[in-house]
Amino acid sequence: MNKNKTELSSLTIDAPTIEALAASIRRIRKSKGWTLKDVEQASSGKWKAVVIGSYERCDRALSLNKAISLAAFYKVPLDELLGITPPLEVKADRLTFDIRRVKDSPEPSLAPLQRFISSICNARRDWNGEVLSVRASDSLALSAAVQIPHSQLQSGLEAYGLLFTTPKKA
Repeated sequence: MNKNKTELSSLTIDAPTIEALAASIRRIRKSKGWTLKDVEQASSGKWKAVVIGSYERCDRALSLNKAISLAAFYKVPLDELLGITPPLEVKADRLTFDIRRVKDSPEPSLAPLQRFISSICNARRDWNGEVLSVRASDSLALSAAVQIPHSQLQSGLEAYGLLFTTPKKA
């Protein structure tokens, strides 16, 4: 078995390398716009700049307790800090809704989707009332609004028949 893989029944997970962990720690710090000194100041000295820098360079081992504490300090999930969170996959470039089907749906759980679409139509002053295209990046906010995991959003919308599809030519 590959030393960087862990097998759990039929599930195979790529275990992060120490380099991936270090890169993840650096990416998270930089995403906050912080320098190493900023980390030290924001933590009131709990996390020394030299220590964080050594984690980021793979010069120092990071214990599980320290990883949990650092993830809490950065306010990110532990799997994100460890670099094992898979990136979000967006299945399409755009989501195109069939507005008539969305508005006519009696499903109460779709009320947030109906408000979402109405607010976009109002903001765009788009009154055609048939289709609405939104960026795929908006799907993250939409999945939160309708309380569907992002990974299941498109298939869920397709299952309800709410996405517009162009008829296939014969």
